[in-house]
Amino acid sequence: MRLRPSLHDWRAATLFVAAMLVAVTFADPKLPLPVRVYRYVFVIDITQSMNVRDYHVEDMPAERLEFVRESVRRAVHDLPCGSEVGLGLFTTRSVQLLFEPIEVCEHLPVIDDVLAHIDWRMAWAANSFIAQGVYAAIRDIRNRDPGIRLAFFTDGQEAPPQTVRPMFTGKPGEVSGLIVGVGGPHPTTVPKYDRENHLIGYWENTDIAEMPESSTAYESADSPPGLPRAGYYLSWRDENHLRDLSATTGLGYHRLESPEGLMKALLSPEHAERRTIKLDIRWLLGLTALLLLALVYLMESDKSSERT
Repeated sequence: MRLRPSLHDWRAATLFVAAMLVAVTFADPKLPLPVRVYRYVFVIDITQSMNVRDYHVEDMPAERLEFVRESVRRAVHDLPCGSEVGLGLFTTRSVQLLFEPIEVCEHLPVIDDVLAHIDWRMAWAANSFIAQGVYAAIRDIRNRDPGIRLAFFTDGQEAPPQTVRPMFTGKPGEVSGLIVGVGGPHPTTVPKYDRENHLIGYWENTDIAEMPESSTAYESADSPPGLPRAGYYLSWRDENHLRDLSATTGLGYHRLESPEGLMKALLSPEHAERRTIKLDIRWLLGLTALLLLALVYLMESDKSSERT
């Protein structure tokens, strides 16, 4: 004689399995899986031209630096677990790394907090030599780990305008990534703030010193730029310069117009790596336990309906 398990038996077994699944979640279970991940160092220009307010995107800041911070924040949140992100700052001709690439899901609050506190007042010098900054970032990544991608955010404007062009001594394409052009295409005045971040006026051409240096590390510019003797100093996204740097270094170029566009560029397959990482599966176990409990509830409801 074959006995059919009773409803009580099914209920007890289902509750037991759900309890075991919940218990396992406390052991922090992880499952190794091959996934596509990304490793980036985001370098952000914090020179004062990045204070220009020339973005007009709904639900986004108007100021260049704030627009970059929010775009990067959203990008980090959308990167798949196992991806790694480092943050660095650019001013004058050098790059300062705030922290090396760390895993995004585990360290998301830390990354968010650092991004929220990036400010133009962290700059250690006022000048902006973009080409030298890009070259410095490439050298730094090459020396650390050439597999890391670079995303360099800048409006591309040299201040003061360079009368010489720095030579790139690296190998084009040895470090992959993007130069991200920031700001609008139209000349706009640059706000001048005091150290308490109060607006005290706008930068003028007479405030910008001419660049005197020249050495064998430089080559002459095709047509040395100059500034007018009077009037406001104007800033815009110098896309021609940034595209030249892209061609010289082998980095890609992306014009920053929206967080969604940036994310699409960052997630390009050419910047991805295939890695086997241990993924947290507690959410899956917890969800399965919840579904089993719901099943028990439905079984009880059906039983009550049959009695009535």
